[in-house]
Amino acid sequence: MAVPLTTIFSWFEKGDSPTEYQFKQTFSSFRHTDERIRMDEVTGLQEAVQNILPVTIFNHHLEDENAHTAVLAKLNASNLTAADINAWKEKLQINLSATIDGDGDTGNVYTKVQTEQILNILREKNDDLLARIQEITGRLSSDDANLDTLYEIVQYIKENRRQIELLNDLFSGGSSDDKISLVGSYSNWGTISYQSQFNSLVYDKIRHIENTWSEKIRHEEKVQNDSRIKHDLNTLSFAIDAYDTVTLFSIPIKVRRIDPNTIDVLFDSVPPNMIQLTIKKL
Repeated sequence: MAVPLTTIFSWFEKGDSPTEYQFKQTFSSFRHTDERIRMDEVTGLQEAVQNILPVTIFNHHLEDENAHTAVLAKLNASNLTAADINAWKEKLQINLSATIDGDGDTGNVYTKVQTEQILNILREKNDDLLARIQEITGRLSSDDANLDTLYEIVQYIKENRRQIELLNDLFSGGSSDDKISLVGSYSNWGTISYQSQFNSLVYDKIRHIENTWSEKIRHEEKVQNDSRIKHDLNTLSFAIDAYDTVTLFSIPIKVRRIDPNTIDVLFDSVPPNMIQLTIKKL
C-alpha cells in the first residue's frame, strides 16, 4: 500500500534522518518505468471502453453515401429538391445565370448554333426587305408620264381625287355622255379610249391602293409574364423581337401560334421587368 505524500514529506524534513524502512516505503509508493500498469488498475477505463464504437461500424458509416442525407447534400446532389436548388442559387446569387437546353431541362438562353440559325433567318428576311425597298424606291423615283408607277398614281389621286369621284358617279350612273375621248395615251393600262373608261379604271386603282396601304403590318405590346397577344396581322409568318425595358437586353421567348391573329408568348421564368414586344408581318 502506498504511503501518503504527507507522511513521506514528514520523513524528509530538515534535520530528519530517514531510516531504511522509510526509504523503502517512499520508493514503493511510486511506479517504476519498467512496471506496466494493468487495465483493471485504471479508474473508469472499463466504462470508457464500452462506449467506444467498433471500427467496422465506424467504417461502414464513413462509406454510407446515404448517411445524414436529411441535412447534408450528396456529392451528386441527387437528394436536393427543387426548393433546395433554388435556395442555393439564391444564396450564391446565381439564380439569374444563363442556362441552355440539356438533360431534359429547358434553358433560358440560345446556344451558339441556335443563335446562328436565327441570325441566318433574319439575314434572309433583311435581304428580302432591302430588295423590296429598292424596288419601291425605283417606282417612287420614276417620272413616267403614263401613270404606271406608284408615285404618279398617288400624285394624280391627290390632285384629282374629287374630280375623279364626281366623274365616276356621273358616268357609272348610266349617262349617255360617255364618248369623251382621252387627251393622253395610257396604253400600259390596256385598251381605253374614252374618259368614262379611264375614270372607272383610275377609281379602281385608288381603292386598291387605299386597301393596300391600310393593311396592318406591325404590332407592339408590353408584357411581364406569359400572355396571349391579339396582333390582328392576319398571318402565321412574322418576326418578333423582345427586350427588357430596363436593361435593354434582348431576352429569349417561346411563341405558339393560335391562329393568324393570335399568339401565346411564353417565358422560361418570370421576367423581373416589363418586356417590350414588337411583331412584324413578313
